[in-house]
Amino acid sequence: FYMIKKVILKGRVQGVGCRGYCAGYARKYLIKGSATNLGDGTVRLILDIRDELVLQRFVSSLISNPDSRIFYGSIEDVSISDYSGKTDGDYNF
Repeated sequence: FYMIKKVILKGRVQGVGCRGYCAGYARKYLIKGSATNLGDGTVRLILDIRDELVLQRFVSSLISNPDSRIFYGSIEDVSISDYSGKTDGDYNF
């Protein structure tokens, strides 16, 4: 059983290493997916999630950065929704 979730990250998230930062935490939580810069300045993550708790831990880690991963931006808002469609993006992990 798995779910596909769309996560939109708002803030200073483009041109600051956000996609690689997200991929690093995704690998930590064994999440497959993609990250794409959108024209409105946000980053869209498409995630293959097997457990809602893992999704919450992942998002919490993106916000708090407990592993002190390199990230030069800031995430100010996160929205999560169900998703059906292509799961690839311009940065796959």
